[in-house]
Amino acid sequence: MGKASRLKKLRRTEKNNIEKNFADLLTKNFQKELRNSEIWDQMVAEFGEEKAEQVLLECKAEVKPGMASDETRHCPEDF
Repeated sequence: MGKASRLKKLRRTEKNNIEKNFADLLTKNFQKELRNSEIWDQMVAEFGEEKAEQVLLECKAEVKPGMASDETRHCPEDF
């Protein structure tokens, strides 16, 4: 394996790690905000605390490659 192949593989794994870390952070923030919202009280009242917690943990963020970081979506390479 040549230097170019090693660097290409390294860039690919670094990009995947960045996307995974971003998705994990986004998921944690979303779950935290949901726990502090009115919806959480409604979920607990309807399903019970244990089931509401299970539903909350199933909520995960998904980062799709190529999405721009700004709202205009003009520059997919920004991400």
